[in-house]
Amino acid sequence: MQRKNKQPLVSVIIPVFNGTPYLEETVQSVQKSTFRNFEILLIDDGSKDESKILCKTLEKKFKNIRFYAFPRNKGLGRVLNFALRQAQGKLICRLNQDDLMLPYRLKMQTDYFKTHKNTVALGSYIKIFDKNNKTEIIKYLKTDKEIKEIWQIVGPFYDSSVMYKKDVALKAGGYDQDFWPADDTHLFYRLGMRGKLANIPRPLVEVRFHDQAASIKHFRTLALSTYKMHMWADKNLGKAPLPIHLFWFAELIAGILLPPHLNWFVYRIIKKIVNAYEETKFLLTRSLRKNSIAKKVKTQPKRLSLSGVYDK
Repeated sequence: MQRKNKQPLVSVIIPVFNGTPYLEETVQSVQKSTFRNFEILLIDDGSKDESKILCKTLEKKFKNIRFYAFPRNKGLGRVLNFALRQAQGKLICRLNQDDLMLPYRLKMQTDYFKTHKNTVALGSYIKIFDKNNKTEIIKYLKTDKEIKEIWQIVGPFYDSSVMYKKDVALKAGGYDQDFWPADDTHLFYRLGMRGKLANIPRPLVEVRFHDQAASIKHFRTLALSTYKMHMWADKNLGKAPLPIHLFWFAELIAGILLPPHLNWFVYRIIKKIVNAYEETKFLLTRSLRKNSIAKKVKTQPKRLSLSGVYDK
């Protein structure tokens, strides 16, 4: 068990708001990690249930947990910025209060950062599950090039799968509460402007899909803030063509008028189509490159050596 006076490499940040139904299971999933050099920061954002009592209990139980609480709700962006300032780790690992971390997540992500120095943020595939234990794997594009080709259409990460460099996030300005609940993607854009993004091609978190999840309860607000974020991206990442602007507007209207579950269903279909297109394009490009190299080798003229024998 890691002691509080030891400098952790990773700070796992879990914001808490009325989180008693699933929080203990979430924390237990982190404690099962094969990588041990981490701390957990629990920050309660003015919960009305028994979350504060549960957080204090967990802090007493585990020596690698630090707990902070706000008497009134400040908003997720402000809570995350507070956590960023308090975090001792060089790497920030995000996890939502109702999601589960798989035991090898921290090991795989920290190993990746060791060998990919230019990467500033790293996500993964996710596994969605519901109350009936119905599951689905959601894929995210693997390389920085693939991600940035389509990041104005679909976001680069699922927030609960992301690990990023603390110093880069602070230099980028942290989370902007004005873009909540799309403030995470807004930060990912700004991180991507400062370095490379990537995803590990296997699920590292299990995401609980339920009616009380923030992505369902605040979906209309999410649709509005996502459109606002797209307008920011159009100005700061590069001017998007008309078809993408039409897509953004259609996404906004659908978010306002259609039920959240239907919107997420359609969004996952769009993600599958976009991912399949990018992966197919990557495979075709690699195949064409190999054929081009092979053809060049075959057509290379033979050279006469000093011995009078033709070199291959």
